[in-house]
Amino acid sequence: MKNEQPTAGKPGETSQWPRWEGPEESRPSGYLQGDANIFTDESEQENHAGQAPADYDRSDELIAQDIKEQLTKDAFIDPTAISVSVTNGEVLLEGVVTKSDDKERAEACAMSVHGARSCINNVRIAPRASLTGAQA
Repeated sequence: MKNEQPTAGKPGETSQWPRWEGPEESRPSGYLQGDANIFTDESEQENHAGQAPADYDRSDELIAQDIKEQLTKDAFIDPTAISVSVTNGEVLLEGVVTKSDDKERAEACAMSVHGARSCINNVRIAPRASLTGAQA
């Protein structure tokens, strides 16, 4: 089976493979979440997932927790030397990574979390040898 990405269209079409439209708890691994509402006749329905009500204000602790979860889930960053703090929605990233891409990716993870208003990225870039010496 070749590795394909699902295409736009109504759920249930063969072009939607490998999306799963059933309950989350019974979804087989490898299936993606469907983006369309199967109960509408509109062909161009906007996806509003991730949008919050106007008066929804998240706590700094919850924002920091979600950022840490995002960093943990990212397969391309080693976040073990990164610390996260949030004050009034402003994110502060500190620590050390080995590549500039990791620094940029950490900031992107932080800003992808709802409630993060800005990010101060004080993550430094150092060779791997410096990281092991600093942790010892």
